[in-house]
Amino acid sequence: MSDRVGHVPVRANRVRDGLAVALMMLALLLPWNLQFGLGVPGSRGALFAVLAVVPLLAVGAAVLPHVRPPTEIRRVCRVRLLLAGPYMLLAIAFVGYHLAQTVQHGGTGAVPPGVGPGLLLGVAGALLAAQPPITSITIEDNAFRRWYAVARVLGFLSIALATLSVAFNLYWRLRYLFVTDGTFGGRDVGVVLTTALYGAEALIALVIASRWLSEKTAAARLATTAVGSAGAVAATLTWIAGVGRDIDAFHGIAQNTSTAAIGYEGYLAWAAVAGIVAPTTLYAVFLIKPPTIGAYRGAAQKCLTLIAFWAFASATLRVVDYLVALSLDLPRALYDSVAMTVFNLVTAVIALWLHRNLTNSTVAAAFGAVLVVFSVANVAIGVALAPRYAGPAPDAIYGNNLAQQITSTFDVTISVLSLIVLAVMLFTGPLAGYLHSRRVSAKPPTAAPAPAEPPTVIQPVPQAPTVPRIVRRREDPTTVMEAPPTTVLENPTTALRIQRRPSNPK
Repeated sequence: MSDRVGHVPVRANRVRDGLAVALMMLALLLPWNLQFGLGVPGSRGALFAVLAVVPLLAVGAAVLPHVRPPTEIRRVCRVRLLLAGPYMLLAIAFVGYHLAQTVQHGGTGAVPPGVGPGLLLGVAGALLAAQPPITSITIEDNAFRRWYAVARVLGFLSIALATLSVAFNLYWRLRYLFVTDGTFGGRDVGVVLTTALYGAEALIALVIASRWLSEKTAAARLATTAVGSAGAVAATLTWIAGVGRDIDAFHGIAQNTSTAAIGYEGYLAWAAVAGIVAPTTLYAVFLIKPPTIGAYRGAAQKCLTLIAFWAFASATLRVVDYLVALSLDLPRALYDSVAMTVFNLVTAVIALWLHRNLTNSTVAAAFGAVLVVFSVANVAIGVALAPRYAGPAPDAIYGNNLAQQITSTFDVTISVLSLIVLAVMLFTGPLAGYLHSRRVSAKPPTAAPAPAEPPTVIQPVPQAPTVPRIVRRREDPTTVMEAPPTTVLENPTTALRIQRRPSNPK
């Protein structure tokens, strides 16, 4: 990469770095896992001291190019990476601690620490601050190529971790079948069936979204930005809202259990890759005038695919849960199961219809609004119709009095994602013409040309005919030249003379 700076889009860099600082400051106010964070009892003071220093370094990485304009782009890139590096190392340490606790206490009923919304937002902000400034040199020389490679690695790593997560959960929940001497009965069949289906649903949903992280198209990177933002917003809302404990037993802390939908390996990877690919992707897309509608609609179709799958899978699992409860003569509510299944099926049908009819902008925008309503309604009726124990909820920051955990943070993620899809359909459909007309009307009006005067008819004046005259050219004067002087020879020549034959007489 060249040392030159080149053209610097000031607004793009300010928005990117300002968002990075805001995310890292907000991360300080949210829990990083079940054992540490603001408002989490028993948090260690030493970690708070570390958390007070490390974000300041990352904030310095984001502010540096704006306080001191760069003269050498290479040096600025190195300094930003070095200042934001400790923040990312701290995040890796939290993830490693979660993995160690999960393996150590797996199958014992102990809840692993997980990854909270503070870590999701903080990692995204640190990666925004660590990237090179957006300049003409960094774009032309493709200085972000290595960052895109890191994003693809995170996508494959999230799929691998999710596969291991589901495999561990299957083993822990079914291990009793191999260590006991009891007979294999109907209850065991129900446990095996529900464990396998819930794990498959979570794994397939994560694979659908994590595959976008490895693709190189603008639509895939826009979809990654959308799902990463939706996951971080959903985790934050679930933690802050009072109803969050009923939505997720872990009160917004993403876990890696198969019955709690998507685990940390999905949320954290999505948020991290969104922080990597969002700035340059959005800058390149917004740079095109008029905008490339195909990239937006391609991203919306990817998000609709994930929404449709999750809705169909949720409806299938609700039917399976009811049939298992019926076969084992367990408490069940037919009306509640039917109502939640119908809402899931309607959501899935609307998502599929929108996936195939995005070109019909006005009608698609209307159905997009209906999709948002049904997505939010799925969360609402999941909380309202969930069976509960008679006792109150526990006092810890996780747990509730639900007899069965039906909804999760990922259902809130789907709701936020459907809202993002609606915004895309509006700005590429009905609002596109309105915004274009606003831009045209904002331009200063050009002076109208003066109206042309009517042509004037001129009558020709008759003239008398003229007789042609013969014009003779003047004769050139004749100049008489004097004869040259004759030279008289003193001695006549004696040389041969030319004699002419006399002519014959006739």
